Amino acid sequence: MTCFAKASTHVLLATALINVESRTGSLICLRSLLDQGSQASFISESAVQLLGLKRHPIKTVVSGLGGDPQASLSCRFMVSMKIQSRHDPSFVISIKAYVMNKVTSLLPDRKIVVPMLPSLSCEVLADPSFGTPNKIDVLLGAEVYSQILLQGLIRGPPGYPLAQNTKFGWILSGEVEEVGAQLETCHNVVVSLHSAHSDESELLRKFWELESGQYDIEKTYLTEEEQLYERLFAETTRRDESGRYVVSLPFRTPDPKCKYGHSKQIAQKRFLILEKRFLRDPDMKKEYVKVINEYLDLGHMEKVEDKERTDAVYLPHHAVVRNDKITTKVRVVFDASCTGTNGASLNQDLLVGPTLQPELHHILMNWRQFPICLVADIIKMYRQVKVSKTDVDFQRILWRENPEDELQHFRLLRVTFGTSSAPYLAVKSLQQIAHDEGADFPLASNRVLKDFYVDDLMTGCQNVEEGIKIYHEMKKLLGRGGFELQRWSTNNSELLDHIQEDHRQATGDHLELKTDTVSKILGLTWNRSSDEFEYTVNLPPLETPVTKRRVISDIAKLFDPLGWIAPAIITAKVFIQRLWLSGIDWDQELPSSLMKDWLNYREELKQLTQFRLPRWIHASSDDSLVELHGFADASNIAYAAVVYALRQPHHI
Repeated sequence: MTCFAKASTHVLLATALINVESRTGSLICLRSLLDQGSQASFISESAVQLLGLKRHPIKTVVSGLGGDPQASLSCRFMVSMKIQSRHDPSFVISIKAYVMNKVTSLLPDRKIVVPMLPSLSCEVLADPSFGTPNKIDVLLGAEVYSQILLQGLIRGPPGYPLAQNTKFGWILSGEVEEVGAQLETCHNVVVSLHSAHSDESELLRKFWELESGQYDIEKTYLTEEEQLYERLFAETTRRDESGRYVVSLPFRTPDPKCKYGHSKQIAQKRFLILEKRFLRDPDMKKEYVKVINEYLDLGHMEKVEDKERTDAVYLPHHAVVRNDKITTKVRVVFDASCTGTNGASLNQDLLVGPTLQPELHHILMNWRQFPICLVADIIKMYRQVKVSKTDVDFQRILWRENPEDELQHFRLLRVTFGTSSAPYLAVKSLQQIAHDEGADFPLASNRVLKDFYVDDLMTGCQNVEEGIKIYHEMKKLLGRGGFELQRWSTNNSELLDHIQEDHRQATGDHLELKTDTVSKILGLTWNRSSDEFEYTVNLPPLETPVTKRRVISDIAKLFDPLGWIAPAIITAKVFIQRLWLSGIDWDQELPSSLMKDWLNYREELKQLTQFRLPRWIHASSDDSLVELHGFADASNIAYAAVVYALRQPHHI
C-alpha cells in the first residue's frame, strides 16, 4: 500500500535480534518483528530451511486487515521452536509459528536516521540496526510480547522513538522524525504483516523483466555512492611487482560494524552444519576439499596464526553444486551476507559499485556482426585480483578436512566470490589493464572494454590475420595484469589451429579448447561448426501433481534475451494470465482445462530444439546498403513486432 506523508516522519516498528535453536542444537541469530496486534507467530520458509525445523502439516487461514475472506492466505505448515535472548541466555521460551513464504517486506522500507535520547546511549538495543532496511525472519505475536516485557519505559519529546525494555533488549517504536529529511515523498506503509511470497514469484518477476524488452539506455551518470566507489578504487588500487592489481575493500565507513558482530561463533556453527552435509554426501566433500586445497596451493588463502584478533570477520561457507558446468561442478560460496550478533554483515558495510560492462543483449548483437568470431573466458577471474593486506582479515574462514581435527583459521587473499564488491573490483581491474597498458595493444584494449560479459570474451574479426593479432594482443595485454584466458573457440578452423599450435610451442602442453560442436555461450547454445544458434529446452521431467508453482518454475526457465522465440514465449505469458484468473493457489493442482493446455504446450516446447538461427548477420565494413523493415500486429490476446535487416551489396 502507498500513501503520501511528510518525509520527515516515519512510523518505526519494533524489531529485535533473537537466537533460535536449530535442529542440530546450535543457535542462529534471526531478525524478528514484535507485533502485539497479532494473535499468532510466523516464520519465513527460508528461516525454517536454515534452522532445519520439522514441519507439522496443518490447514488454516490467516486473515489480515479488514477481515476480507478474499484477501486471506492459507497456511499449510507449523513449526515448534525455541527462542533465546541474546543478552540473557537464561531466558528461553518455546513457541509455535506458522510457516509463510515471506513474513513481510523489508523493514524499515528505507534507511532512516532518527534522533536518540541520551538516556539510551548506554543501554543495549534489541536491534542495533533498526534504521537499516533488512528482512524479517520471524514475527512474534501477542503471546510472546507479553512474556518479554520488563520494567522500563522511556518516552521522549515528539519525534523521538518510544523505548521499551524487554528480555531482548530495548525495543524502539512509534512515529519518529528523520534527521535531515524535509521534502514530501511517497513511500510504502505496512498495513498488514500477513503477506505471502515465493521463490517462484521472484523467478516469474525476472522472467517478465527479461521478456519485457525494457532495456535501460546507456547510463551517462553515476550516483553519489558510485562516484565515491570510483574515487576509492582510483586512490587505493595499486599493482604488485608482477603487474597484478591489489585492491582495497570499499567500505562505506572507516569503522565497519561487521567487525563487532562476533562472526566467528556464527561461522563455526555454520561449519558444523556443513560437516554434517559432508557425512551425507562424501562425493561432494571430496570436491569441496579439492577446492579448498587449490586455494592453498595457489596462494589464494593462508593459515592465520593470530587467531584471536577481535576485529576479524569470519565468513561462513557452503557448496553450490552445478552438474551442468563443464569445469567446476562444486563451487564454494562464501556468505558475506551473514549477519553478526549486531545485525551487521560484511556485505552491508561494502559499496557495490556501478555496472561497468555493456548489457547482455548488446554483447550478443555485437558478436553477430563479425564473419569470424572468437570466444574465451578468464581463468578464475575474481581470484586474479589481490586484496590489500589491511583488509584480508575481513575475509577469514574456518576449515578442517576431518571432524577429529582442530578447527583452523584462514584468510582469503583474493577478491572473493560472495562479497557484494567482488563483481565491480574484478571487472574494474580487468578494464583498468586496458587503460594502463592498452596503448601497446590497440586491437585488444577496445575489446576488453566492449566485448566482455563478466569473465566471458565474445568478440570477432573480418579475417584470419586480424583474428590472430587479436588473440596474441589479448593474451599479452591480460597477462600484464595477471589474467589468463582459457577454452578458446572460433568458427574458423585455421584460426583455431593457430591458437592450438601457439600454445603448444610456448608451453609444450595441450591447450584446452572448445572444440565441441555445440557449446553454451552466455546461456545460449551455439553450434561452432554451422555457426548457428540452437535452442535447448531444459525443462525437468514432468512431476505430479502439476501445480501452479511447478508451472511457473518451468516457465521461468525459458531464456530468450533477444526475442528469437517470442511466438513460443507469448503462449507462456497468456497461460500465466489464465492461471491467475483461475484463482488457484500455488500448490493446488491445475483444473482439467488448464492441465490439458499446459501438457500440450510443454510437449510442443520440445520442437524448439529444431530452431536454428545464423550467428553472423552478414554485416560488413563496406558500403553495402542495409535497410530495416518493421512489422507489427495485434489481436485481442497479444501484440508483437519484428524488425528485419535487409542487406543489399553496393554493386546491386
